[in-house]
Amino acid sequence: MKPLRLSDASEFRPEKFFPRLLYGSPRARAFLLSLEPGQGLPPRPDSEEAICLLIEGKARLTVGAEVFAVAAGDFAAAAAGEIRGIEASERCVALWVHLSERDEVDG
Repeated sequence: MKPLRLSDASEFRPEKFFPRLLYGSPRARAFLLSLEPGQGLPPRPDSEEAICLLIEGKARLTVGAEVFAVAAGDFAAAAAGEIRGIEASERCVALWVHLSERDEVDG
């Protein structure tokens, strides 16, 4: 795997954001989220563990029943089955990683 500069990989789309898959395997998927204010992933439970690292900007991060104000450099993790979501409060970039114990990851 060759290195990738995340600032070069960010793609902001004001009309609708699309997570960019940076890495995928049966046990892990890493997405780059380039979010305009108000964009994000709605809170929902997931069968996989997840980690989030906010690279730049600010967002509201839901983990379980709590909502946190996060800024660049903040890190959070969610257990399998736990509700998680993110919404940009200002333009932001986040690394969102799903970790699975299964041999195959849902698409």
